[in-house]
Amino acid sequence: MHIQPLRYSPSVSPQKNVSNAEFAQVNNATQTSTPVSTDTVTLSRDAKQLAANAQKPAEMPALRDNIETLVELKHAKMKYQVIADMTNIATGTSQGISAPTAYYLSHNEDARAMTVNHLAQQQQVNTMQIYAETSKNINEWA
Repeated sequence: MHIQPLRYSPSVSPQKNVSNAEFAQVNNATQTSTPVSTDTVTLSRDAKQLAANAQKPAEMPALRDNIETLVELKHAKMKYQVIADMTNIATGTSQGISAPTAYYLSHNEDARAMTVNHLAQQQQVNTMQIYAETSKNINEWA
């Protein structure tokens, strides 16, 4: 589809195409609020009841309780994830951290410092274990 730029926009005024009298008559006809009609409409009792029920506001306490329960559940799940990640870091079985744990560590300076220190110690322990195994293998070869 190709759209061409609009170079000329004709203006429409009621005086060019319609006389002032005709324009006033059309304008007044559209401004009237009561249409002229002799048709009648009858509503059944059920239709009236449905219309009355549709105008009542929806009950929100049940929905609000469900939302609060969902928020509490999500909060508990994130808290569990943080605790699980911190436990894995402490035991040295961490394969990484989740987004809630990263958020927790970014906003808690003490926990972040403890985690960094523990990871540094864990790396030193791993390095010493590798050195001990390598030294043992070198002594066996000699």
